[in-house]
Amino acid sequence: MKIEHKFEYTWGGEDNWYTKSKRWANKQNPVVRHLALGFIEWLWIKWIAGKVQMEMASVDQQVEDILEQWEEEESSSDWMDRKINELNIKTEPSEVEGLDNISISYNFDEPSSPPPK
Repeated sequence: MKIEHKFEYTWGGEDNWYTKSKRWANKQNPVVRHLALGFIEWLWIKWIAGKVQMEMASVDQQVEDILEQWEEEESSSDWMDRKINELNIKTEPSEVEGLDNISISYNFDEPSSPPPK
Protein backbone atom coordinates (compact mmCIF):
# COMPACT_ATOMS: atom_id res chain seq x y z
CA MET A 1 0.00 0.00 0.00
CA LYS A 2 1.52 3.29 -1.13
CA ILE A 3 0.41 6.56 0.45
CA GLU A 4 1.20 9.84 -1.27
CA HIS A 5 0.53 13.26 0.10
CA LYS A 6 1.41 16.50 -1.61
CA PHE A 7 2.03 19.44 0.64
CA GLU A 8 3.24 22.98 0.20
CA TYR A 9 5.44 24.87 2.56
CA THR A 10 6.35 28.54 2.40
CA TRP A 11 9.84 29.37 3.59
CA GLY A 12 9.09 32.62 5.36
CA GLY A 13 8.28 35.87 3.70
CA GLU A 14 4.89 37.40 3.14
CA ASP A 15 2.10 35.22 1.84
CA ASN A 16 0.48 37.88 -0.34
CA TRP A 17 -2.28 37.67 -2.95
CA TYR A 18 0.20 36.67 -5.65
CA THR A 19 1.55 33.59 -3.87
CA LYS A 20 -1.92 32.57 -2.65
CA SER A 21 -3.44 32.86 -6.12
CA LYS A 22 -0.58 30.92 -7.78
CA ARG A 23 -0.96 28.17 -5.19
CA TRP A 24 -4.71 28.09 -5.87
CA ALA A 25 -4.21 28.04 -9.65
CA ASN A 26 -1.76 25.12 -9.45
CA LYS A 27 -4.47 23.02 -7.73
CA GLN A 28 -6.95 23.46 -10.61
CA ASN A 29 -7.42 21.30 -13.70
CA PRO A 30 -4.89 21.89 -16.52
CA VAL A 31 -7.12 24.17 -18.64
CA VAL A 32 -8.10 26.43 -15.75
CA ARG A 33 -4.52 26.31 -14.40
CA HIS A 34 -3.11 27.56 -17.70
CA LEU A 35 -5.61 30.40 -17.98
CA ALA A 36 -5.40 31.34 -14.29
CA LEU A 37 -1.59 31.41 -14.22
CA GLY A 38 -1.52 33.60 -17.34
CA PHE A 39 -4.04 36.00 -15.84
CA ILE A 40 -2.21 36.08 -12.49
CA GLU A 41 1.12 36.90 -14.19
CA TRP A 42 -0.53 39.68 -16.23
CA LEU A 43 -2.18 41.06 -13.10
CA TRP A 44 1.15 40.89 -11.23
CA ILE A 45 2.81 43.10 -13.88
CA LYS A 46 -0.03 45.63 -13.67
CA TRP A 47 0.14 45.58 -9.85
CA ILE A 48 3.90 46.24 -9.83
CA ALA A 49 3.47 49.11 -12.32
CA GLY A 50 0.77 50.61 -10.10
CA LYS A 51 2.96 50.32 -7.00
CA VAL A 52 5.85 52.01 -8.83
CA GLN A 53 3.57 54.87 -9.92
CA MET A 54 2.28 55.32 -6.36
CA GLU A 55 5.82 55.37 -4.95
CA MET A 56 6.99 57.86 -7.56
CA ALA A 57 4.02 60.11 -6.73
CA SER A 58 5.01 59.84 -3.06
CA VAL A 59 8.60 60.79 -3.89
CA ASP A 60 7.40 63.75 -5.99
CA GLN A 61 5.27 64.94 -3.07
CA GLN A 62 8.23 64.64 -0.69
CA VAL A 63 10.38 66.67 -3.11
CA GLU A 64 7.75 69.40 -3.27
CA ASP A 65 7.49 69.46 0.54
CA ILE A 66 11.26 69.78 0.89
CA LEU A 67 11.43 72.54 -1.74
CA GLU A 68 8.61 74.40 0.00
CA GLN A 69 10.45 74.10 3.31
CA TRP A 70 13.68 75.38 1.73
CA GLU A 71 11.86 78.31 0.17
CA GLU A 72 10.40 79.25 3.56
CA GLU A 73 13.85 79.08 5.15
CA GLU A 74 15.38 81.16 2.36
CA SER A 75 12.72 83.85 2.53
CA SER A 76 13.15 84.22 6.29
CA SER A 77 16.90 84.80 6.15
CA ASP A 78 18.48 87.98 4.71
CA TRP A 79 21.92 86.47 5.26
CA MET A 80 21.02 83.50 3.10
CA ASP A 81 19.70 85.83 0.39
CA ARG A 82 23.05 87.62 0.27
CA LYS A 83 24.85 84.29 -0.01
CA ILE A 84 22.61 83.18 -2.85
CA ASN A 85 23.29 86.46 -4.67
CA GLU A 86 27.04 85.73 -4.42
CA LEU A 87 26.64 82.39 -6.21
CA ASN A 88 27.55 82.15 -9.88
CA ILE A 89 24.95 79.97 -11.61
CA LYS A 90 25.44 79.15 -15.29
CA THR A 91 23.10 77.07 -17.42
CA GLU A 92 23.74 75.80 -20.92
CA PRO A 93 21.84 73.39 -23.14
CA SER A 94 22.91 69.75 -23.10
CA GLU A 95 22.57 66.85 -25.50
CA VAL A 96 19.40 65.73 -23.72
CA GLU A 97 16.36 67.81 -24.63
CA GLY A 98 14.81 69.55 -21.63
CA LEU A 99 17.79 68.82 -19.36
CA ASP A 100 20.28 71.68 -19.09
CA ASN A 101 23.83 71.52 -17.75
CA ILE A 102 24.03 73.62 -14.61
CA SER A 103 27.24 74.94 -13.08
CA ILE A 104 27.19 76.53 -9.62
CA SER A 105 30.28 78.23 -8.23
CA TYR A 106 31.07 80.45 -5.26
CA ASN A 107 33.99 82.82 -4.81
CA PHE A 108 35.62 81.91 -1.48
CA ASP A 109 38.35 84.56 -1.80
CA GLU A 110 36.08 87.51 -1.02
CA PRO A 111 35.38 88.08 2.66
CA SER A 112 31.70 88.13 3.36
CA SER A 113 29.69 89.04 6.38
CA PRO A 114 29.34 86.33 9.02
CA PRO A 115 26.02 84.65 9.60
CA PRO A 116 23.73 86.31 12.14
CA LYS A 117 23.73 84.83 15.62
